[in-house]
Amino acid sequence: MRFRPAWVYINGIRDFGEFFCRTTFPDPEVAARACVVIQETLENAIKYSLDDNSDELELEISASKTKVEFSVTSSPDRLHLDQLKAELNLLRQADPEAAFVAALERAQREPDASARLGLARMRYEGGVELFISEVGNSRIRFTAIGQL
Repeated sequence: MRFRPAWVYINGIRDFGEFFCRTTFPDPEVAARACVVIQETLENAIKYSLDDNSDELELEISASKTKVEFSVTSSPDRLHLDQLKAELNLLRQADPEAAFVAALERAQREPDASARLGLARMRYEGGVELFISEVGNSRIRFTAIGQL
């Protein structure tokens, strides 16, 4: 699915994602986890994409018998890309639950700062590991992979 990184689209895409997950994954727990990943991934991609009317986000969902993979390709601004990389490195230093608790505590300590809970929430509630790769033309692919 491709679309401009605009907040106006988020509810419709989230609704489609929820329908897709509940239809595709018969296990309600897997479907719920998938919905969390889609929601957080899209919100982050829209929030941190360049403000350029010609830019597009691309959401891709694929599944095998044992794994599900979500990826969003976007064009973030450089500052946010560096922050994303740093946050992913920080998250990888702890197990998903401990990283989520630490992110919650940070959000409470720094109420005026960006919460940065989405990535930790994806790892913990979504049960996925997170990866980022640069794909050229100032675009990145953010990927979340989890077990079914």
